[in-house]
Amino acid sequence: MARSIYYYTDSRELGGAELSLLMLIEGIDRERWAPTLLLDEAPGSEAIGERAAELGAEVRYVAPMPLGLAGARRATGLARRLRRERPAIFHTHMSWPLAGKWALAAAVLARVPSVGTVQLIPEFRLERSSFWQLRVLAHGVDRYAAVSRDVADELAQRFRWPAERIEVVYNAVRLERFGASAPPGLREELGGEGRPLVLTCARLDEQKGHDVLLRAAAELPGAAFALAGEGPLRAELEALAAEFGLSDRVRFLGRRDDVPALLAACDVFALPSLYEGSSLAVLEAMAARRAVVSSAIGGTEELIEDGRSGLLVAPGDSEALRGALERALGDASLREALAAAARERVERDFTPEAMVSANERIYAELIGDGRA
Repeated sequence: MARSIYYYTDSRELGGAELSLLMLIEGIDRERWAPTLLLDEAPGSEAIGERAAELGAEVRYVAPMPLGLAGARRATGLARRLRRERPAIFHTHMSWPLAGKWALAAAVLARVPSVGTVQLIPEFRLERSSFWQLRVLAHGVDRYAAVSRDVADELAQRFRWPAERIEVVYNAVRLERFGASAPPGLREELGGEGRPLVLTCARLDEQKGHDVLLRAAAELPGAAFALAGEGPLRAELEALAAEFGLSDRVRFLGRRDDVPALLAACDVFALPSLYEGSSLAVLEAMAARRAVVSSAIGGTEELIEDGRSGLLVAPGDSEALRGALERALGDASLREALAAAARERVERDFTPEAMVSANERIYAELIGDGRA
């Protein structure tokens, strides 16, 4: 009989972290595990729930558990529910270290084996009270899965979570989604007719370094740039592009659901982020056999070997980014070599099967199932 796993996320938009959770739900062995996804009963979470239901998971909604006393009070109600329903595993997916804090606390209170996957550690100031709350909680959580060695090290060193309970489980990408040719006319739509095309797929947010990319673009007059994604900085970035005289060479595409096609249409993929956990966008570009130019930051440095499977530059350095883009765009042989090595790396290390297997092994260890 399949054992019950309760997954939980407090996310309210369908991004990279949520897609990784859905990939896990889709891939787990249904003869061994029966997935249920718990979501906050709040606007925006429905899209995640619909996708999970399509994958055969049961979807339930719970009262949001915000940071603070209101969330703590609601956590006791979730703990009572977990004691009553007794899932074999409770697995929270955390977009940052404070995400899902009270949900994990509920699982600890209910004495349900608990797992927390940490996707990203953004730049934020951790209050002393939150530091101690998280540290106490971390000693109750059975296992943490960090999506990169860099995230794992920061959890242990900065947050002082027990290192022996943290292991690295990398994100994954579905290889079969990539490899088809670009649809007719798409490259022209993106502004790449008769000139090289650079693609970026990322939320228009300060973290992703789009302003650095635009400064580099201003020094590459022969290239076109397509920016897929929405976010709070769109108007500011559009104004910056106009200020740099880039309006005819930079296309803001908004949110797109055809990322494999966009990647097939471009020559180089660029992601000048200031920080990442383990970038799904970079993994997708690698899977699509595209040369990647990205920031040399924790997480990304674990995906790309500089000069072999991509080019890495210092974060925030527009001149270094310009140089790397110019080098890649000007050398077709280099692009092909980088792209081939990138695809090979993904095929070897970042498959859904590897990610699912690592999580299932954690579950089996926590419940004492020797089949792991």
